[in-house]
Amino acid sequence: MISRGPLDRRGFVSSVGAALALPMLMGRSIGAALAQQPGPSAAVSANPWRELGAIAAEADRLGLSVPRMSAGVQGGVDFNEVMPAVADFMESIEASAPASRAPAADIERLLAQVSDLLIREHQKERSPHAPDKDAQPGAQAIPRPSFESLREEYTQRFRDCKIRDEYRSQVNWYVGKLRDDSGREQYNKVAEEVCAPWYFVGIIHAMEASFNFRAHLHNGDPLSRRTVQVPRGLPKEWIPPDDWVSSASDAIRHDKFADEPDWSLPRMLYRWEAYNGFRSRVLHNIKTPYLWSFSNHYDKGKFVADNVWDANATSKQCGAAVMLKALVEGGIIAPPT
Repeated sequence: MISRGPLDRRGFVSSVGAALALPMLMGRSIGAALAQQPGPSAAVSANPWRELGAIAAEADRLGLSVPRMSAGVQGGVDFNEVMPAVADFMESIEASAPASRAPAADIERLLAQVSDLLIREHQKERSPHAPDKDAQPGAQAIPRPSFESLREEYTQRFRDCKIRDEYRSQVNWYVGKLRDDSGREQYNKVAEEVCAPWYFVGIIHAMEASFNFRAHLHNGDPLSRRTVQVPRGLPKEWIPPDDWVSSASDAIRHDKFADEPDWSLPRMLYRWEAYNGFRSRVLHNIKTPYLWSFSNHYDKGKFVADNVWDANATSKQCGAAVMLKALVEGGIIAPPT
């Protein structure tokens, strides 16, 4: 039986445990425990654990790798508990697929279901991009601060950034996903295409798609069609629906980040904030959670839907600058200058 701390690189094992605590006390696997659960449906999908459990039962039936649960672990429904479990579950299915005798079509269907669940959970939490004034006439224009006006602020704030103790294990999970060989291979391909650091691409992937390679880097929309959220209708030059690298490269080019010579610390932080928009800073005078969530620089306040601000809502997603800080602290990358 696997038993590790909450939300580590195999966070699924502990996070989903509450849904299966009693069956595991009886020594049953996740597949057996959920064999009597209904399949994914409108009623089931309201509870992501039950939906994931139904998918897990099908994975078990197909002979794919499914973690066994630790008994008595409490699992909540907040994004920072559900998302890592779903992302790691998808990874376990992908890793075990080559050795499985299950029909390829059945495995693909299963992965599509997991991806759909991950996309829906991500969309409930992600910070919506600033409105596209061209696509939404009358949308409020937010002045973009100049890079020079923010250069010193970014440098000082990153220096003073401290990861909150209560989020340390979750930040470590993000770092583990960024370091995964399969993900790094994809990030390196995009980095070569657009001449940007691999971790700049990887961190956007975390922010915009919860590490889902079946979703657009632009905004986390399904890779099977052009984007429908802001930014809409991308990539304009259509690509095969499974070509994540081409779509991700298009996303970096769309924001004019490709082939830039300056990848200093403040310039990267400026680009990440610009990717999501400066509304938190300009309209609400807070340090944007898109950069600083899970750190001492952020407490509460976020956009919970398009143009809907909630001053008491708290981001459950690790900020981009915090991921960068953890990469530096872990010696995984050299400190950007």
